[in-house]
This record gives sequence, structure tokens and C-alpha cells, in this order.
Amino acid sequence: CDPAIIEEADILLIESTYGDRLHKKKADTYQEFKNLIIEAYNKKGNIIIPAFAVERTQEIIYTLSRLFKENQIPTMPVYIDSPLAISATEIFKKNKDLFDEEMQKRILTGDNPLEFPNLHYTRSTDESKWLNTEARGSIIISANGMCTAGRIKHHLKYNLFRPESSIVFVGY
Repeated sequence: CDPAIIEEADILLIESTYGDRLHKKKADTYQEFKNLIIEAYNKKGNIIIPAFAVERTQEIIYTLSRLFKENQIPTMPVYIDSPLAISATEIFKKNKDLFDEEMQKRILTGDNPLEFPNLHYTRSTDESKWLNTEARGSIIISANGMCTAGRIKHHLKYNLFRPESSIVFVGY
């Protein structure tokens, strides 16, 4: 569900790491993301997206699903390469009753925004290694969002030097 708007409070504590600047509008951010995907697709490179396993990965899946279904980006394989992100996505999908009304209506029409035909899950280490040597023209979403540990380090090692590949940091 979307965050609730609080009309009044006795005390308000907020995290303000990025509160000292104005951010782009969501529409501009989505356009930039779409353009990056199209550019990488045209170069036949991989798009590596470091992402946090819970919520950020699902938000990316949701966005990609919309872009694919609306034919705004070309069809290309998308790999979720994080056992934790895969498990978290499965939990999201099993708890549809907790989604907001708009999302529940979409799911009832058969449009589950957390699913699309070219979405693949790589649970095993061997599948992850295969991505590093064989995947081309793919979107690889992998944990750790801070790029300090896990499978993302290997994807960066195999793609940073490739001029046709892109590393996309999503978030602020």
C-alpha cells in the first residue's frame, strides 16, 4: 500500500539523508530509466542493477513489467540474481491481499505486475556464474544494493569494463 498521509502528530522523527535537495519528478526518472534500457539494448550490452533484496527489487520488477507490457522498452531477458530477493518477491506475490486497491484490481484482471514472460530467477551459484559468461543483452538485478558483497560484485567485475554494458543505480 502507498504510505498513509499523517495530518497531525505530537512528535515527528524522519530520516533525512536525502532531504536537503530537490529530486527529479517520478515521470522524469522513469523516462531516464527507459532511455538507459533502450540505449543498452541497442548496444547489445547487459544492464546491471544493484538493488536491495526487499522492496527495491520488487519496485524494479513492477516498473519493468509496466514498461514491457506497454511496449515502451524492447523485450529482453530479466534475471533476478539474489536468493533473498527471489524469496522476498515470492512473499509479495503470496500476500496479494495486502496490496492497495488499485494493485488488487490489476491482479484480478490477470495483470500481475510482479510477473512477465521474460523474468527469470537464478537461485543457484552455477546459474549466477552462467550470467557472467553467457548473458548478453540482459537486465541483471542483483543484491547487494551497496555493491559491497554478494553476487553483484561478480556482475560488476564481468561488466564494468564492457563499453556496451551499463550499471544503473536506482534510488537516490
